[in-house]
Amino acid sequence: MNQGGQSAAPCPYCGALSAVVFVHGHGQCGHCGVNTEPCCGGAAAASEVTDGGCELAVPDPGLFGRLFVGLGGPSATVTTDSLLHAIVQSQDCDLDEARLVVEAGERIGLVVRVGAGLHRLRRSPAS
Repeated sequence: MNQGGQSAAPCPYCGALSAVVFVHGHGQCGHCGVNTEPCCGGAAAASEVTDGGCELAVPDPGLFGRLFVGLGGPSATVTTDSLLHAIVQSQDCDLDEARLVVEAGERIGLVVRVGAGLHRLRRSPAS
């Protein structure tokens, strides 16, 4: 039985009969670690970032500017993986939380997706 008193169910990925372990709001297989339940029961990414996921949230408008300085400068186009890694390293959060920060940054217009797996800072109207 898991912590909620429910019997363990087979993992849909590895097939192991293991309890679901909850980490940062999402459920994952206790055996293989693959996410099996959505984070916070499917809560929107923006609410997760501000309601306790990555506490850095995106309200720091200078975050992406500082990150891009270390990734090639404010006019650089960087891989999404590089951006995620920079967030994880600079903010001491996990990869899921870093993804939420990037999604929130896209939504509020601080960063722009410019292709599959590529991001850049939003250019100011003067540029």
